[in-house]
Amino acid sequence: MVWTCCQLGKSTSAESFGPDECSRLAGTLGLARELPSDLCSRHPMLIEAVLSLLMRTRDSGDCTMNSGSCLSASTVAFPTISGSSMAVSAYGSSNASAFPASSMDTQLCFPKKQDKVKKRVIWDIEVTEELQWKGWVLGKEITKTLVLKNLSLKIQKIKYRPPKTKFFFTVVPQPIFLSPGLALSLPVIFRPLEKKEYVDQLWLEKAEGMFCVDLRATLPCHNLICPPSLQLPMCAMGDMAEAWFCLENAGDLSTFFTWESPSPFQMLPTTGLLEPGQACRIKVTFQPLMAVIYDAQATCWYGDGSKQKSSIQLQAVAKCAQLLVSIKQRYPEDQDAEGFQKVLHFGSVAVGCTAERQIKLYNPSAVSAPFRIEVAPDMLVKDQAFSCPTAHGIVPPREKRFVSVFFHPETLDARTMDYLSIVPSGCASQTLLKVVGFCRGPDLSLQHHCVDFSWVNLGTRSEQSLWMENKSDCTAYFHFDIDCQESVFSIRPAFGTLVGKARMTLCCVFQPTQPIIYCRRVACLIHHQDPLFLDLIGTCHSESTKPAILRPQHLTWYRTNLARGLTFYPPDILGVMLRERKLEQDKNGALMIPIEDLEDIPAPQYPLIPPMTEYFFDGTNDVAIFPPPVSIEPVEVDFGACPRPKDPSPVPLCLMNHTNGKITVAWTRRADCPFWVTPNTCDVPPLKSTALRLHFQPPHPNGLYAVELEAFAAYKVDSLHTEPHGKPSATIYMHHVHICPAKLQQH
Repeated sequence: MVWTCCQLGKSTSAESFGPDECSRLAGTLGLARELPSDLCSRHPMLIEAVLSLLMRTRDSGDCTMNSGSCLSASTVAFPTISGSSMAVSAYGSSNASAFPASSMDTQLCFPKKQDKVKKRVIWDIEVTEELQWKGWVLGKEITKTLVLKNLSLKIQKIKYRPPKTKFFFTVVPQPIFLSPGLALSLPVIFRPLEKKEYVDQLWLEKAEGMFCVDLRATLPCHNLICPPSLQLPMCAMGDMAEAWFCLENAGDLSTFFTWESPSPFQMLPTTGLLEPGQACRIKVTFQPLMAVIYDAQATCWYGDGSKQKSSIQLQAVAKCAQLLVSIKQRYPEDQDAEGFQKVLHFGSVAVGCTAERQIKLYNPSAVSAPFRIEVAPDMLVKDQAFSCPTAHGIVPPREKRFVSVFFHPETLDARTMDYLSIVPSGCASQTLLKVVGFCRGPDLSLQHHCVDFSWVNLGTRSEQSLWMENKSDCTAYFHFDIDCQESVFSIRPAFGTLVGKARMTLCCVFQPTQPIIYCRRVACLIHHQDPLFLDLIGTCHSESTKPAILRPQHLTWYRTNLARGLTFYPPDILGVMLRERKLEQDKNGALMIPIEDLEDIPAPQYPLIPPMTEYFFDGTNDVAIFPPPVSIEPVEVDFGACPRPKDPSPVPLCLMNHTNGKITVAWTRRADCPFWVTPNTCDVPPLKSTALRLHFQPPHPNGLYAVELEAFAAYKVDSLHTEPHGKPSATIYMHHVHICPAKLQQH
């Protein structure tokens, strides 16, 4: 038997084949011998099958929908005819052409799996294990090709037997001589007569023995395939491990599936739909609650009524993780000994600042160690000075992780304590960490608490400097409570910031407007610190008026007399009482009422008043530490909106003298100030009051104006003299009137 190869021409149908057509076909194909003239009449079905197979594979290819590629047959082989039987087979080449995927393929949610033909090699002959027919319909013949390939270096002689049943048939068996490296395609035709499954075999014989190829025609069915088992990674209690496997629809129908999985395993997705040839990835999660070995079976139900199933064996190991907690870069105050409660000290931290320390978490086990960090639950969130941004995390096996803890104090001069719980997952015991910190604020101080300008001539000015120091390492924010533009005293800068461990030079200016004595106690307000007080004193002389020069010692005497209730008497009365020995001087030179028994209660001294108390109870409100000698009502005036062109009406003020002597009051006024008081100076009898007027004349429309007016009060005596102890014969007092913002409108 001799086989030859030739090129196949145009498409031809079996019905057009007669004896002449067969001869022309043989000539066209270049056969060694002519075909019998009765070939087409005796085997029209075989001729049609061969031609249909060859033309279909040439023109359109045997397309595989999953990949979009197809194989095209370019050659055909015919055996030599002997007697009345013949054999025809299609021989496929290795040429391949790519076809674009259809629109339906691009819409699939899951990738399709390529159908792989299982082949085997028996006695140097490569042949497929099985020919399978799917998607067939009754009354229609379907042809499959059995390819035999010679892998040896010599010619192989092969014989074959036709299938036993009438539903599978091929060409009449003839001996086949297959040259080395060549392949032969043997057509096998399936012709179903009823809707059922068909099974048969095609036997092939060589000198070494016989082997068979299974022939199977199956009905459309549901068939989901998954691996028999899956080993998940080792996992800690309370943690989660994941793994994936592929679920493939090897059937011919669209198939719904539902997974049943035992705890602590879970399958995702639990349900789904797979089209024929599709495959999807199934995610398996493992969350163990006990440290044991898990071996369980998960079942996938599918098919009509969900009666079919595929199972996969799930295997996993759960362990108990360990977590060792220690303090990184320990301070002397820290406690990090094993068996004792751990204490993390932050030391002293500036208010408003944030300090950071770290703890080390070490995982000595072979599995990852999940953990969470909790703050004591009984603490309010707004009061929590300690924080840990890492609320939860995972420490890999035999590795360490550093976790930051922050201390952000808001309460000044307070020691704060809290607890953090480091809770590992599973059965490991938690670690309680005590955190401690102290809050400190800025520490501003002044070089002097009194600036003495001595005396200056009217129309001149004097400057003094002093420094302000911040002994703390946190930034201080300060503000001197004085309107520098409307006062005879001014401080530059009046407000600002001073960084930690630094000094700042302040410039104090004295520019009097009247020949009197001046004294003002200015509060320096500091954020997160009690106020500081600075006394500014000075005396102004003119050509005609030269009052006694005010000294810092006079302020000390005045405050002592204030505590002893003597400031409500004018200097002339105090001088007479001193000469009549109704008063006497103490060792510091202050006046005091004489006492008969020195062992009795000593003379009162000026108390140590808390700075905040002194600032708020300064006599301008209803509550005061000491009764004020002079008061004014109201202390705040709001002119509101002032339409043009008429100036607003003056606001009446009432100035009251609570002392037993006549006082004189002098108001400070800047030339271009829109607010002023009339009369500018006035005398007020003892225990009497006088009426004043507050004027407002805005210089420009559509503006906001606000100032603090300043007045100085002193006792007025018939003749100024100096007492024997050197104190000026005038008791001084100063007062302020705050003018609220006034808005001027243009109409």
